[in-house]
Amino acid sequence: MILLYSLAILIFPLIIGLNILIYRLIVKKALRKFIEPKLSEKGLTFVEYKWPGLLSNGDFKADDISLTIMNKNGNVSNSSYAYIFYKDGNKTKKITARIDTTFWFINRVIYSSEI
Repeated sequence: MILLYSLAILIFPLIIGLNILIYRLIVKKALRKFIEPKLSEKGLTFVEYKWPGLLSNGDFKADDISLTIMNKNGNVSNSSYAYIFYKDGNKTKKITARIDTTFWFINRVIYSSEI
């Protein structure tokens, strides 16, 4: 019984840590392939990104919260949100990016407003 509790205590932080690592890897890949090129195309400079919080959609309209990761076609899909801070001249502005993924492959990046 003690072994079962010890195993549960070790696995729980591992699962949380793995989710944080996957989020960071997905956002960094989206920054490199989609977000930073889009900003530089518009003459803007990327500053940083921040996590909007658990169950937060950032500046996107709140959708119904679902507790499944399966869409209607049966593919494993997920949306990650990140606040993107960028410089427009001397002003620092913020926009929310929604990163749609299937497994760990990025399908598209959608912005909460026009950059």
